[in-house]
Amino acid sequence: MELHRGFDAFAERGVRVVAIAQEDTDLEQHAQFLQGLEERRFEIVADLERAETTAYDRTTAYLVDREGVVRQVFPMLIHTRPDWGAILAEVDRLELR
Repeated sequence: MELHRGFDAFAERGVRVVAIAQEDTDLEQHAQFLQGLEERRFEIVADLERAETTAYDRTTAYLVDREGVVRQVFPMLIHTRPDWGAILAEVDRLELR
């Protein structure tokens, strides 16, 4: 399941998807990156200096509940995206709606 195509399943569950961009060197480069993703339906925020995300791995998806508790970690490699279906199944299993 590609995130763009499966986004409605997240939205139906009230799950907010936020991607953190750390590869851009400045906000201008980040803005150019976002322009190339006009069809995206989830938030992408910049943490250029890793000021807020140093505790998290760069290539990992985290399932975080409404209180900010990490409930599940989905490791991935640089060129391998997580299994979005598995993340949805975990949302359902943990009843995080």
